[in-house]
Amino acid sequence: MMDICPFLKEQAEGSVEMETIGKHWVEKLFIPCFTPQDFFKQANQPEPFSQQLAFDQAKGVEEMYNLAIKKFQEEKKFKRKEFISPLIEPESEPKLTERKINISKKQPERNSACWDAADLNVGTEESPMRTEGHCIWNAKELAALRQETQKKHAEGISQKIQLSFLNAELEELNAKCRKIEADFENAERELLKSKREISFKTLHLEAARKDSFGKDRELRALKNDISEKSINVKNSSEALQQAKQLIQKLDLENKDLEEVVKKLKQQIEAGNAALREKVKLHYKLEIKKIQRELEVVKSELKTEKFLHARNNKALELLRKHFSSLPVSSTLDSFKIGYL
Repeated sequence: MMDICPFLKEQAEGSVEMETIGKHWVEKLFIPCFTPQDFFKQANQPEPFSQQLAFDQAKGVEEMYNLAIKKFQEEKKFKRKEFISPLIEPESEPKLTERKINISKKQPERNSACWDAADLNVGTEESPMRTEGHCIWNAKELAALRQETQKKHAEGISQKIQLSFLNAELEELNAKCRKIEADFENAERELLKSKREISFKTLHLEAARKDSFGKDRELRALKNDISEKSINVKNSSEALQQAKQLIQKLDLENKDLEEVVKKLKQQIEAGNAALREKVKLHYKLEIKKIQRELEVVKSELKTEKFLHARNNKALELLRKHFSSLPVSSTLDSFKIGYL
């Protein structure tokens, strides 16, 4: 009896100590291999965006772990109440007899009649005098012994129930822990994937930034070119305005010149008309003069023709006259005539 009670007491105190200790027994049993701060103590610090992403994922894992522990504690309390109440009474009676038999085996030097009455939990009503004659304990002590034995047995059953319940909780917690580990591995894979994506996006962003710098240089060159062309266009606009003003001035001068030309044409036409009249008159006078001269020439020609005809007749007569004369007399007369 004295050997069993300390064992039961130590077992009860161990379970109570396990529950009353400052840190939760789950945290002691499953010591976390990492903390959210470990994500931010790595040697290679990621980009600011990856730090924020890692912090958010670590914070999410921490919240999920805390929620799992809180939910597990609530379920444990609820299941303990439901599990202990139906099992503590049905198992108390048979286990009590077994416990008493074990006690009798550990105490063989005691009186057999006394331990038979204690171990078998005799229901028959024997006389107290008979029991007291064969046992060193009286009826009150045996009743107290039976009550203490039942109490310790009930405590042992409670401890076993708690142990079985804790084993069930341990299995459930192991499953949840495995699930949490799987979730954490998935989170780590997602984190690595996110880091790779962030590195790729960082490279892409760097390339885009370089491209943007090149585009900015091109844009500045285009702006300078546009400013130069704007100045050229402004100068051209001013020159065009001056040209328009000059054209308007030339148009006015052209109109004035057209008026002058028109007047000159009118004057020329008037002068030409007078000149034509004068030329016509002069032409008529010249024609009349020429006609008079032609008449004179015609009369002179007629006179000349008349004289020529008369001379021809005279010559013909002379030829005939000389032809009728002899040759010697002719020569003499020719000489005389020549001389």
